[in-house]
Amino acid sequence: MADLRSNFIGIKSPNPFWLASAPPTDKEYNVRRAFQAGWGGVVWKTLGSEGPPVVNVNGPRYGVVHGPDRRVLGINNIELITDRPLEVNLREIKQVKRDYPDRALVISLMVPCDEESWRDILKQIEDTGATGWSSISAAPMA
Repeated sequence: MADLRSNFIGIKSPNPFWLASAPPTDKEYNVRRAFQAGWGGVVWKTLGSEGPPVVNVNGPRYGVVHGPDRRVLGINNIELITDRPLEVNLREIKQVKRDYPDRALVISLMVPCDEESWRDILKQIEDTGATGWSSISAAPMA
């Protein structure tokens, strides 16, 4: 059998097939099922700092990007962030990573663009043992 191991920017996984940050990667149950099915990694549904409850989009969750000739160039997922408590997500991430140490588990983050917010959440992220993190937005909070 072919060796499909992947090393992308220093993040190793048994294969290059990953699930993106989206509803299928929003909780422990779903990520475990993905890993049991053979996926090499996931980007956990976008987390944010604790605060007011998040209200996600109601209706279509995708936006289309058109070129000048109106051909579809891409599709945006506009459902941005989890509506589950940060503490619950962090606990589940820690358990999944403990049980699947060979799988890539990257956490998507969206927090206010200030040093204190990033310092606080990154301390919590490090404690999970996640493989890495990415930021989809760092917009200031109103």
